[in-house]
Amino acid sequence: MIQHRERAIHTILGNNNLLLIVANGYGGDEPVQPENFLGQLGFLLTRQLGCYGVINTRYKKAILDLSNVEAVKTRKKITDTFLLQIREFKEEISGNDLLPQVVILQVGPPTMEAGAQLLLGYGQGERGVKERPHNPTLAPSRLSRFRLAMEDQQLSTAIAPTDSDYCGREPWHLNQLFRQKNYLDGFFDPRVRSLLLTIAPQLLSSTEATTATASALASALAQFSQQMALVRQIRLANIDATGEDDLQYIFRIPNDTRYNEISRESYIEELAVSIQRNGLLHPLVLLQKDDGRYKILCGFRRFQALSRLSQEWVEAKIFQEEQFSSEDFFNISLAENTRRRNLNPVEIGNFLDSASERLQLNNTMLAEQFGATLGIGSPGSKVSHSTIHKYRKVNQIRTRGESPEIINDIINDKLQFSTAAEVLAPIKDPLDRDSLYLEIIKPLGPTRPQLKKIIKLLAQRSTSLHATITSEEVRPLISQAMEARQRAATFIRLYENSLEPPAGKERQQQQQRLAQKLVPLRRRYFGDQACQKDFNLVAEPRAASVPPDHPDRYELRLRINKDNYQDILRKLETLLSKEDLLS
Repeated sequence: MIQHRERAIHTILGNNNLLLIVANGYGGDEPVQPENFLGQLGFLLTRQLGCYGVINTRYKKAILDLSNVEAVKTRKKITDTFLLQIREFKEEISGNDLLPQVVILQVGPPTMEAGAQLLLGYGQGERGVKERPHNPTLAPSRLSRFRLAMEDQQLSTAIAPTDSDYCGREPWHLNQLFRQKNYLDGFFDPRVRSLLLTIAPQLLSSTEATTATASALASALAQFSQQMALVRQIRLANIDATGEDDLQYIFRIPNDTRYNEISRESYIEELAVSIQRNGLLHPLVLLQKDDGRYKILCGFRRFQALSRLSQEWVEAKIFQEEQFSSEDFFNISLAENTRRRNLNPVEIGNFLDSASERLQLNNTMLAEQFGATLGIGSPGSKVSHSTIHKYRKVNQIRTRGESPEIINDIINDKLQFSTAAEVLAPIKDPLDRDSLYLEIIKPLGPTRPQLKKIIKLLAQRSTSLHATITSEEVRPLISQAMEARQRAATFIRLYENSLEPPAGKERQQQQQRLAQKLVPLRRRYFGDQACQKDFNLVAEPRAASVPPDHPDRYELRLRINKDNYQDILRKLETLLSKEDLLS
């Protein structure tokens, strides 16, 4: 019993000049109908040949015969999903400098002509006979080659009689789609070669028979396949860039509006203008998937720019999914991306996380496999697993949906990666991390030693950095520090003062009042140029053993020499007789 495919008109992209069409591959709900096996044959052939395919498993022939173009033309939806897809595939083949070879598959009657297993129709008829017009879609010499290739696979063949329904000569027949000038706009192309291949029901009687038929036909038709070049023209609409699997090799983090710097909208716009003016300088690098469509290995920003320009075609370098391993594709993507630009830390972290998940590599293995190519770590030295851990740790901030400004500033070079990885990323609570960055690091700009000290000081009040930083006691200190020239140093001093006990604060205030009082006295008695070294009075630190009620002791400091000491002492005597310094 065959496995049923979804009832639909399936379109399959290929990498050669063959275009396989199954107009009627659905025979109803009964799985043993030959038409159902014909649809299965179409899927097997497109997979084995790597060719383009349009396969109808949606509409039953008795309701709508899709090999009748006149009937299809009356149904716009079917025209769009069937005929226009055939034309687009033909244009893609032609656009890559290959001559399209169309092969149309259909099921024959229970008893085939001359006992043949395959009937070949090429639009043959009789010249001058209106009832049987001669509209050849294939040269007789090429037809002979087809027959020989099929006979070599032990498939008996015959030319379809001109008075039968199997030669595809009628103007309305799908076999004539590209031969009639007034058929449909944009379809006429006499370069297209078309063959109508009618298959005996016996070859499609079971899953086993269908599989054997597919294998034999694939070997025969492969001789007429011309592979496309590695770099080719493809339709932009055939590139998938929304599913998680389609984005696994992309460094750029797409479709994430939380982090506006990631998409770099201005860059995309500039790139679109450049492409419009100068053309695409470097082709996209794509991977052709099992269904024939493409996903991006590298060139995601170019793809975004081309999409904004509503470009229909794009030049791309195409790799086949089955040709290489996932590890190979990660290496290809890495080489292509690092060749043109430096990657930002978030892109590197995203790549490492993706490679770890897909290839089942730990940090040590990632360092060994990709460290040197990524250009991280110290030049000339091996990348450590701890370095890999830091990049992945920063990317986890993004994947958890936290701290948009931190991620944006890393990408925009406003925040050092080392600070993000070693200080911010280890903080588990997003509120603590955001408050530390937005309220302390970003506005105050502390050095690494200052930052460590600030974190230690903040922790003395509460285990929650967010609660401490946003408290009524600390917010005024931040505002006051913002007015100073050395913001971080000022904040540390203010914060340390705020932590002193009341007695210590009072003592400090007393010292400040004394210092302010000494300024005018110093100038009056010792001259306008006098400074603290010339005359100053400083309270001595109180030892722990000194009782609280013991009076403070002060240290008097004078600067004298052998020539001026008598004058200085007289001035001091005058000052002390007139001024009460300690009141």
